[in-house]
Formats: sequence, C-alpha cells, structure tokens
Amino acid sequence: MKRIRKPLKQSVLQGCILLIAVLCLVLSLLNYWNDRRMQYSHYESYIENILRYTASGIDTDDLAACIRSGQVSEGYRALQGFLDGIKDNLELHFLYIIIPLSDEPVDNIRNVIAAMSREEYETIPDQLVQLGDLTGDSYSPETARKYLRAYESGQLSFFEEVSEWGDDYTGLLPLYDSDGNKIAALCMDVDIQEIHSSLRAQTFTTVGVTLALGVLFTLLFILWADANITRPIEKLEAAVADFAASSHRHDDPEALVLRVPELHTGNEVESLSDAVLKMSQDMRDSVQKMLSTQMELARLNTLAHKDGLTHVGNKVAYTNYAQDLLHKMQTQTLEYAIIMADCNHLKRMNDSYGHEKGDSYLKASCALLCNIFHHSPVFRVGGDEFVIVLTGRDYANREELLGRAADEMRKTEENPSAAPWEKISIAIGVALYRPGEDKTVEDVYVRADQAMYAEKVRMNAVRT
Repeated sequence: MKRIRKPLKQSVLQGCILLIAVLCLVLSLLNYWNDRRMQYSHYESYIENILRYTASGIDTDDLAACIRSGQVSEGYRALQGFLDGIKDNLELHFLYIIIPLSDEPVDNIRNVIAAMSREEYETIPDQLVQLGDLTGDSYSPETARKYLRAYESGQLSFFEEVSEWGDDYTGLLPLYDSDGNKIAALCMDVDIQEIHSSLRAQTFTTVGVTLALGVLFTLLFILWADANITRPIEKLEAAVADFAASSHRHDDPEALVLRVPELHTGNEVESLSDAVLKMSQDMRDSVQKMLSTQMELARLNTLAHKDGLTHVGNKVAYTNYAQDLLHKMQTQTLEYAIIMADCNHLKRMNDSYGHEKGDSYLKASCALLCNIFHHSPVFRVGGDEFVIVLTGRDYANREELLGRAADEMRKTEENPSAAPWEKISIAIGVALYRPGEDKTVEDVYVRADQAMYAEKVRMNAVRT
C-alpha cells in the first residue's frame, strides 16, 4: 500500500494551528489599533482643551513684540506665571512656546517660554527657558521636522516623539497676533508611556485569550472530526487499499469483493462509502460480463477459423496463416514447404454410399494427415482439399513423412475388412519455398497444387 505522505489528521491539526495563529494575529492587531485609536483620541481631546484654554489667556501682540525685540515685558512675566500654574494643576509633561526654524541637526528650534512647576523651580531653577535661546542639538532633525511640518500646517496638529525626556504625545497649536500673523507655536507634551504599557498588556491578554479558546476549539474539533470524518475515511481508505491489492490482475470476478466497514456518520462520508460499495459491485458485474463476452468472442473466433467437419483450420485460418508467413518471408530467413492434399474419389463415395459416408471418408483422411504431420498445421481449404505447411522437424523429415503417408494409405486400401470409405486415397503434391524466387506464399502454393494434380493424374484419380 502506498505510504500516505500527509495524513488527514495531520492536515486537520495543521489547519487548526494555522487558524489559531491567524486569529491571534488579526484579533491582536484589531484590538491594538482600536484601543490605540481610543486612547490617543482621548489624549488628543485632553490636549486640545488645555491648549485652547492656554491660548485664550495669551496676549499674542505683546508676545510678538517680545519675540521681535528679545526683551521680556510685564505681559511675558505674567504669561510665565500663567503657564506655571497650568502645569502645577494639570497632568502634563511639558507646556511651552517655541518657533520651529528648520530640520537642521543644530539650532533648529528657538525657545520663547516654557512652564515650570514649583518642584522644578526648587530642584532645577537653572533650567528656566530664556526668551530667544536656540535649542542647539536638543531636537533631532526627525523631531524638528515634525514640529516644522505641524507649525507650517497652520492648525492644531498631533504627533508622537521619542526623546531623552521620554515618550510623549505632542499637541501643537499655532499662535497668531491680531493682524493674523503667525508668531509662534504653543505646544504641550503628555507622557504616553502608560499608553504603551496598556496597549502591550491588552495585546498579551488578547493573544492569551485567543490561544486558550483556539486550543479548546482545536481539541473539540479534532475529537468531532475524528469521530465523523477522519476515522471513517481511514477505515474506508484501508478497505479500498486492501481491495486494490487483492484484486490486482485477478481474473476471478468473485474475488473482486470490497469489504466496506459499516459507517453511520450520517454525512457525506457515509454516502461516499455506499457509493464506493456500489461501484465495486458494478465493477464486479462488469468484469463478469466482460469475461463472458471475451469467452464468447474466443469461441466464435475459434468457430470462424475451424472447419466444422474435420475440426482443423479452415480456409480463413489458412489465409491468415499465409499472411503471417509472408511477413516472415520479408523479414527473416525461412525454410518451409507446402503440401497440397486432395482426397480421391470423394464424389463417387458420396454418390455410391451417401454424404454421411463421404464425410466419414474425409474425417479419416484428415486424421491420417494430422497423425503423420502432427508438428505442422493442417487446413481444409476445399471440399476434398487440404493444405499442410511443413516447418521445422516436419520440413527436415518431409521425405520420410511422405513415405509414411503413402504406406498408411496403402495399408487401408489393402485391408480386406475395411469398408470402402475407410480405404483412403490421397493425391499429395509438395513444393519447397525458394528464397529469392518465390515472392509470395501463393507462388509456393501454386507449385504444390500443380504437383498434386500431376500426382492425381498418375493415380488415375482426376475428377471427371
């Protein structure tokens, strides 16, 4: 039996594992992006409210004058306190005003003002941002490019940045003076490390739950599939394989029996089992009919090539034999001879004693020829004419065999107790095949017929 390269159980298990993996990936991604969108949406709303509230308390004309002159005004100092109070009272990482300049590696942003909490005033008072200071290399070109792009958009924008101060979600709101000129960008950073931790935890939870449900589903599905699909198919496959092995090149239709196990799955597997059983029964019936037909054809073929009276080959059989002999003459070196034998006095026998005795005379004559030339095919090609093709041993011993035939005929004629139809007289003519001279079997046949006729004349048995 052919080894199964990929068993069905293995395919089912692999399919379930693949399904679980795909579910874990898809559900994790969907959950991650939905949760991320919800949390970032919440942070954006929170940042926008604070930025717009802060922007409403800024004298942008005074701030614009300070930026142009580089001098701190009373309004600037009041703005510093306003920003500091917001940072002290709200949960935010940074609140500041800057002017994005470029995305160069150095001095790509100019500071305007930044909020400081009371704790920062006590611990790092020297970190207070000074009006007009450049940031040096504090902002990478990638980060500076985000600020510049958001500032140039002219509207509230949000982006994520990772810096030495942590993972922040930044909101940038451009500030305009009373003439509509853009003067700076009000920015607020919120620490989103908590969001990242929450998203990771949520992803792990989703993967864990999906894996647990997937494993449970796989176990239940494999148990169900084993009872309703896998095991029934394995039984059916084993039965069909045994049937194929036992019936290989078997001629007996009764041996073509498929022993299908009883399956009661109630699904397509049971229907397949019934169909396979029905197919095997139909195949057995077809083989039986085919063998019967072949036997009948063989019987008819035998009858078509056999003489009904003497049971030797008839004229059709001789014609077919002569065609095969001609093909051998054209492809190989041969030695053969044709004997033309004609039963003498058959008409007189029929007229004097009846056709039944004439038939007995023909049978006895044919039996004599078959006994003498028993290594060679004998054909009855006419009412009283027989053709014998000598090959092999009979060809080599043809003179001896012809002599024996003459002796046997003489014995029957000299037997005083033999009935007239038992006294055999046959005119025999022989012609040997002449390579290079004889082109067809008919050439040899004609010479044998002529020799037979000459013998018939000699025996005074010419038909009148």
